Amino acid sequence: MTDEVMLMSGYVLIPLLPLMAFLTLALGGRWLRGKSHKIAIPAIGLSFGLSIGAFIEVVRNGAISIPLYRFIQSGSLIVDLGLYIDQLTVLLLILVTGVSSIVHVYSSRYMIGDPRYNRFFALIALFTFSMIMLVMSNNLLLLFIFWEVMGICSYLLISHWAERKSACQAATKAFLVNAVADVGLGFGVILTFATFGTLDIQQILAQAESMSGQTINLLGWAGIDWPVHTITLITLFLFMGALGKSAQIPFHVWLPFAMEAPTPVSALIHAATMVNAGPFLLVRLSPLVVLSPVTMTVIMIIGATTALFAAVVSLTQSDIKKILAYSTISQIGFMIMMCGIGAFVAAIFHLMAHGFLKAFLFLSTGNALQSVQAHGHPQSDVDHGPTSRPAWSLYIGALILACIPPFVIFSGPYEYLWTVHHFASAKFVFWVIGLATVFFTAMYLFRGITLLFQGGPSVRHSESGTSLVVQPHLFSPSHLLGLFIGGVMLVSFLMVLWGWFVQFLAPALGQPVPLLDEPTPPGGISLWILLPLVVAFGGWGLAYYLHIKSRPSFLAQSEWGKTLYVLFLNKLYFDEIYEVYVVQPTLRFSTWLWKTVDVGGIDHFITGIARVSVKLACWLWQVVDVRGLDRGVVGLGRQTVRFAHWLWQTVDVKGIDRKVAGIGGQTVNLARWLWQVIDIRGIEKNVERLGREADATGHLLQRIEPRTLQHHLLVMIFWLVAAIGLFYWLVR
Repeated sequence: MTDEVMLMSGYVLIPLLPLMAFLTLALGGRWLRGKSHKIAIPAIGLSFGLSIGAFIEVVRNGAISIPLYRFIQSGSLIVDLGLYIDQLTVLLLILVTGVSSIVHVYSSRYMIGDPRYNRFFALIALFTFSMIMLVMSNNLLLLFIFWEVMGICSYLLISHWAERKSACQAATKAFLVNAVADVGLGFGVILTFATFGTLDIQQILAQAESMSGQTINLLGWAGIDWPVHTITLITLFLFMGALGKSAQIPFHVWLPFAMEAPTPVSALIHAATMVNAGPFLLVRLSPLVVLSPVTMTVIMIIGATTALFAAVVSLTQSDIKKILAYSTISQIGFMIMMCGIGAFVAAIFHLMAHGFLKAFLFLSTGNALQSVQAHGHPQSDVDHGPTSRPAWSLYIGALILACIPPFVIFSGPYEYLWTVHHFASAKFVFWVIGLATVFFTAMYLFRGITLLFQGGPSVRHSESGTSLVVQPHLFSPSHLLGLFIGGVMLVSFLMVLWGWFVQFLAPALGQPVPLLDEPTPPGGISLWILLPLVVAFGGWGLAYYLHIKSRPSFLAQSEWGKTLYVLFLNKLYFDEIYEVYVVQPTLRFSTWLWKTVDVGGIDHFITGIARVSVKLACWLWQVVDVRGLDRGVVGLGRQTVRFAHWLWQTVDVKGIDRKVAGIGGQTVNLARWLWQVIDIRGIEKNVERLGREADATGHLLQRIEPRTLQHHLLVMIFWLVAAIGLFYWLVR
């Protein structure tokens, strides 16, 4: 076996190991029971190690294509199943397998004692396998298949605690919302094949520019001339699938409810799998997406709207997991917006950083909440009011974290995102969206950190009395300086990493990264970072002011402030609007269909057919069976009886009986004559003669006795044959 074949076999193991873990746990879980993690953790860990090896190989030698086998060949439809590992793939592989490994290890302790322990590990292994295959797929059909498998896994994991009604409802909502969005993705895959004649992603991207002028008459079936660019229609359909998986407006409603899943599942969904599928799809198909200005505009608008909406909503939530959920929606929305303005490299950079950070936050949150509940203090009963002593280290730490996003998204080549457009209105919109995102991010980071890592004890009031709940600490004065130095070093590292990251990811986009060689705007980088940093300080300051203020602020006292707060507290009533205008009409329509079409139409039709069938059967029974067949059979039977009676009287009694009687009489007479003439006269004479000679020839008789016996037998047989022949001659 050559080194190349061995190398490819190793890369095939990246998805194969989680799949084998899933199959082992699914088939042998009955015997493994509480030891399931001993199968899943090594499999995911080895997959992570192989992903690092693939990353090193891609850095050295570029993209790797691994053909496996021909999956479908029907006419012009040819789908070759294979894996494609390029710069984008290896980055996502490291994120997916790395975070999944951490989640598996964390789950081995978090899920102890769960009755579905084995099922849980089997499903997260399958979940990881699906995301790995999604990022490694070399064709759209394979990508679509594992896109759907991942949706099924999310449904099963969100409903892990199926005895809770809320978990079942959340899983159903996630499944239905994603199913609706995936219809668009399915149409996009079909239209892509109809346009390009292939589902191979690299071939599609290679042909994309040559197909940019094609149009399709969208309403041709209605006789209306409405030409639409085919590329625009394809990319909009594909983007619809990305909206569902990445929880973007208007398909965002499922993600906050997905918090009903165990914390490790939330970390996996938010950091490594599900929500990252949308940005990955847009970046993977970026050479196709950039050919449609309409699609780019739609992507930018939806991403920006989602980023701002979710950031504001997260400020009004009191549950720490809901805060993290809406912060995820906001950050993914910012990534989608960056894809809409062509900053695909920045979107992936943001995705990687967000994935690792969000995994840490979710697992830390789960740990903290579990430690609180372990002391008998449910999270919902904890009073998150002001603490007994000022937590200055906590506040300063929140400020440091709030300043990281401006450093990342307003520095280096990122800054060109805000200056590239020649239209003043576009520049203004991008700046407003970017600064608003930074402002609200600083606010919900401060609020989330202070809620989770409250310094000092807080009071819990219940019917049984008053008790203290000790919250975990994140910061303390002793290590604040180290945290500050670490934050500065982290930002510097990200700045250095960014330059390499851009050059590394550029080949995967199929086009050169724009604007990297343009000069830095006048005034230097500091002026471009100063305004975002001021905005981040402003968001942190407002959050701090609202946190320590003992009396309600003017904003909270004003009517419009209360109205806005209620609106965002209820998520702009998206769920209620869906319930009133989508869910209930759908249920009513379904009920109408059931009563009108099913009960009133199909059931009546089937009942009518049954009644007609019964009547037809009765008619057949009465007319054909009773009057026809039965009468015919009875008549035939009577005629048969009469004919048999006639035969008996005429043929049997008068004919056969007389002949038999005559033959019998003649046979008796013949027997008498034979007896008298032949037997008596002949045999008696012979006997007398033999008797006289008996004494002399006794010894001779003894010798011939057997032959005499044979002679007698022959004579009897002869006469028997003669009698039978005579009988048949007479009868004939």
